[in-house]
Amino acid sequence: MKVILPNFLEENYRLNKLGNLSICQYIQYEEQYKNEVFISTNILIFVIKGSKILHFKDEKIIANSKDILFLKSGNYIMSEMVDDYYEAILFMYDDTILLDFIKKYNLHFDGKKLLESNVCKIKKTLLFETLQSSILSYLKNTTFNQESIIKLKLEEAFLNILESTSKESFEAFLSSILSNSFFKTKIEKEFDIDKNILLFAKEFNITDLAFRNKFKETFGTTPKKWQNRKKLEKAKLLLETTGYNVTQVCQQSGFDNISWFIQAFKKEYKITPKQIKNNKN
Repeated sequence: MKVILPNFLEENYRLNKLGNLSICQYIQYEEQYKNEVFISTNILIFVIKGSKILHFKDEKIIANSKDILFLKSGNYIMSEMVDDYYEAILFMYDDTILLDFIKKYNLHFDGKKLLESNVCKIKKTLLFETLQSSILSYLKNTTFNQESIIKLKLEEAFLNILESTSKESFEAFLSSILSNSFFKTKIEKEFDIDKNILLFAKEFNITDLAFRNKFKETFGTTPKKWQNRKKLEKAKLLLETTGYNVTQVCQQSGFDNISWFIQAFKKEYKITPKQIKNNKN
């Protein structure tokens, strides 16, 4: 099953949309299965009960009720449910929330290493447990100032993290967000495997040449190479976490020619798709 967040939650759950912030109490009562997930916005997750395994292209994260997770926008993951019951609070927000937070508290990250990972995992403390309970109570009981309070709760979470042992990781996360331009954020948020990436040029109201130049300046590579790399990342994830055969993975990842797909995959990962399937089995 392919899921796009937060769209899926808006269609299937009670999603509270508060401008550039959305929040949802997410509950699953189902047996273990895997979902292919594309994250189109930043997400802060308070895991309440149960466990999940999140497969990224180069790492695997196991999250349970002791954890809080930051997930960066613009990434494919494979979500695997471990228990028969899973419950979490999901804050979904765009970069402006974090940029406003950085500005409000006059945060500086001179010389700070950028967070290269797509996820930041934080261990809960008693303060976070108290905050979690408070958030749940506001979600269950509608109040006149609910929107303002929920936004303050997210800000409180940020401040608590800056006082925790995860401070450096979170600062690296914020620093990486600050380095993003609107250009980069929009592409990462709205990119689709099946969409010709050059169509973004029209949305930015610039020529294809200007778009290519801006893209290379921002991402350090050409639009075509970046799009192909994203397709290959998705293919690798599908090969490692699903029962799809190589032909199916080729099609699911947006490639038309299987020979070219195999050649490009081997060049990128130094191994063929078939070898990954054989290693998995």
